[in-house]
Parts: sequence; C-alpha cells; structure tokens
Amino acid sequence: MTTPMKASIGHQRSLGSMPSSKGESRARERHEATELRLEYLKDNIRDVIDIAEPGNESIRQQAQHHAEAVSLLLSRLLPKDAESEAHAIINKSLGDQDEHAMTSVLVEKAAGFRQWIHHMDEAGGSSRASTALERIMYPSIMALFEFVTGCIWRLSAGAGAGADNAQPLRRILPFRNADRNPKYSEDRSRIDLGLTCEALDGNDMFQRDDASDDIEMPMRLDKPSYRRLFAIVEAKGGATSKDQAAAFDQLIQYSKNAYAVQHNRRFVWGITVCGAVAKVCAFGPNFMLASTAMDLTSEGGRSELIRLIACWSFCELDKLGYDPSVRFSREHGCIEIDVALAGNGDMESMQTFYSRDVITVAERMFGRHTRCFIAHKDPESAAKRASDPENGIIIKDAWPEATE
Repeated sequence: MTTPMKASIGHQRSLGSMPSSKGESRARERHEATELRLEYLKDNIRDVIDIAEPGNESIRQQAQHHAEAVSLLLSRLLPKDAESEAHAIINKSLGDQDEHAMTSVLVEKAAGFRQWIHHMDEAGGSSRASTALERIMYPSIMALFEFVTGCIWRLSAGAGAGADNAQPLRRILPFRNADRNPKYSEDRSRIDLGLTCEALDGNDMFQRDDASDDIEMPMRLDKPSYRRLFAIVEAKGGATSKDQAAAFDQLIQYSKNAYAVQHNRRFVWGITVCGAVAKVCAFGPNFMLASTAMDLTSEGGRSELIRLIACWSFCELDKLGYDPSVRFSREHGCIEIDVALAGNGDMESMQTFYSRDVITVAERMFGRHTRCFIAHKDPESAAKRASDPENGIIIKDAWPEATE
C-alpha cells in the first residue's frame, strides 16, 4: 500500500549546522533533552492519568470497572504459592470456561511479571543500575501490558456488547523486539520498549495494514516503527534521581520522532520505569507532565498503571493524543483533513481536504509544531501527488498552547 509523504525528520536543517561526528550529535541531543526537561517538566502531578479518562461517564465507569477487576486478579496471581492455581484463579475471575485458549497465555504473562516483581521486592524496589538488568526488565514490562490487555478483552467478551457494556476500542500492546532502533528513525537511537494501539473501531491512527479481528491472537508485532508507535517506555535498573532524570531525557529525545511521521499527533504519552517505580508522562506543546510515583511492587501502584491501560483502551482519539480532524484514509491512500471554513454570519462549515504532500513536518518536542500540507478538494487530485502549490491549497496546522 502506498503511503503519503516520507518527509525527512531533519529536512529543515542545513548541512553547515550538522555536527562533525555521530558522537558530537548524540552529545548535543542529550544536552538539548536535558535543557528541555529543566524548562518544561512539571513532576509529581497527581492527575496525569485522568487526561486519558473517557469523556462519557458510563464508558469511564466501564474502564474503571475493568481496571479494578484486573488489578485485583493480578494481585491474587503474584504470590509465589498462587502459580499452581493460576488457571483456576483466572477462569473464576474472568468468568469463562476452563478450556479457554487465552488462559494459558495469561498464566504465562502473569508468571513473567511475577518473577521480576519478586526480584524487585526483595531488593527493596530498586537495584544497581546496569544494562543487563534493564534487559531483564523488558520482557516483564511487556508481560504486564499483555496481561492487562488480554484480561480487558476477556472481560469484555464475557460481558458482551450492549447499552450498559461499552466495548474497548483498541488493544494497547508492546512491540516484541526491545532495545531497537525503530523504523523511520534518522539516527541509530534505540528505544527500550515501544507501545502501539491496535485500533478495532475503524479509526486509523497509523498508516498501516488492517488490525487483526482475532481477540485471541492480536496482530504480529516485531520491530517497532515510529509510524505505528503510540508511546515509548524507558526502563532503568536503578531508581535514583539521576536514573529518573536520564529516563525523562530519553523520552524527550526519542518521542519527537513520532511527531515527525504521525501527522495527526497533538500530544505524546510516555512511561518511565526506574527500578520498580513507574511514572506516566504527557507531553504538551508547552509543558511536560509527569505523574506521581507508582510502585509496581504494591497493589496501589500497579492499579494506577492498569487504570491508565484501561482508559487508553476505551477513551476517545483526542485523549490518546491524536487529532480526529486529521486522519489517514486507507481507501484513498492519503491524509484527510477537516477544515473549518467561514460561513454565513458567525457560522462555520466543515470541509474535508485530501493530501499526499507534507511540505513541513513537526520535528520538535515543544513549541509551535507547524505542519504544512498541499491539499486538494478531492482524493483523485491528491493522488496525482502534485507538489506545485498552484495545483492545490496550502493548509497550515495550528498549535495553540495547551492548558493543564
């Protein structure tokens, strides 16, 4: 499938401004990330996760119900003596048959998370930072996301669709390959873990193939891609303030690539896990919010992260950080942009334009993320990829400062 524009992330930089070596480039990027953190970070904000809550009250309650059920189930599975009874505990909690094919998968994921949690619990919630320890953390963090997402779908399938049973709109899943340089990156930077949203409600957040309709076997996820990436998870073996600052800096340094290739991005989510302490981050155009610490060795800390995953599964597109007025059309192979046009009096009318040419991308983490599209009134004209502005109109994206 052809996709519109492959604008270079660094296309606006002059050759004369480029550093003389890769080492200098990385040092400069690390320094810039630190400066941005010092300027924009607001840490220990209690209600960061609330940003993701669904706007509809009944759907919000449904997400909360799922989160509470999954949190309680996971706490019952974590004791060492619970392993032999794991199948029975899961089937009883999720209200399904003993033969359910997904049960064995959930048992495996719970065991993967349990092993790491017991290690961190015995270490008092922190360990000496090391690359080797970080790599041990990766599969356990992935197992947590897979377990929670699997449980949400089991609960939803058991409840069935109905007026009082809102169904999740997407699955939040990790890419299987950790510590990788994502596709569509213009450098060699390696992210620890990437999360993606497998949308099942017809809304195209990413330029990719159809999602799987099989609840038991989600789409195959291998190497992360910035085009499909929803959020980055940065892990550190240590839990010192220095480790936390480094994790924040890496989120800032890497997450900006999502803005450059996802042209419907309004804000970006991120997660840090330092030792056993997780923090959720939301990046606006003029601030970076970080949540209070969530100790994953405690039920209270885990329940907050599980609540976030549940909210992401049920919430509207704008709560995920995407602009519903800018979307990718698989049917036409181009970007659709809804624009408010002046009408009679004070009334505005909406018109949809089509674009395959992005002449300016958003390549920074903060500030005015000005994107410019060459657009047309019909998809056939856009398909011709006419780069001459005289053959279309210029649409300039607006980025007002966000409010907390």
